[in-house]
Amino acid sequence: MKTFHSFAVLVMTALVLSSCSAKQAVAQSQKTQNPFGETFEAPCQVYDTKQDFAASTSFRGSSMQRNEVQKGALLAAQELIRLKMQHAYKGMVSEYSASVGNNRGNDVERKMTSAGDRIIDAIINETMQSCTRWSEIYDDGDIECYIAIEISKEETARRISQEVKDHLTQDEKDRIGFNEEVYREKMQKRFEEYQETH
Repeated sequence: MKTFHSFAVLVMTALVLSSCSAKQAVAQSQKTQNPFGETFEAPCQVYDTKQDFAASTSFRGSSMQRNEVQKGALLAAQELIRLKMQHAYKGMVSEYSASVGNNRGNDVERKMTSAGDRIIDAIINETMQSCTRWSEIYDDGDIECYIAIEISKEETARRISQEVKDHLTQDEKDRIGFNEEVYREKMQKRFEEYQETH
């Protein structure tokens, strides 16, 4: 009986010690593990730079419809860049319209915004992929297409400022102090800063 009691105490001690060491091991491993788990960079990954707006996307669909899968990936990348360009451009228009506080200023702001939106849409529609990659065909018959696109900030600023210049009347240009070269330079600077702040 005494032997059984000694054995029971020994087993209990071993369980307590192993439990403590297991808790320490778990705590130690939690401290050293990456909180995001293992991460990977997508194929065709590109980032905005001072010179270019960039977008990387993927789209998954039937391997029998590869052209539709590729089109879906391209449209998703175009939409990402469109949002970036419009956001940066609307900030530029706000700076100009802030100096004109009456209703006529609002009309000019709308004209400038619509001119910029037209050019942004035209530039987006002209986009070509800078990278295209395909996954293997998955068990369900799907395939994934990865696409990257890049659009020049300088060219975008040049084309938008030209469109705004052509779209505004001389009276409207005079009221807001519009100078195409200055406008283009400020817009390009705002586009470059967009990469740093977003």
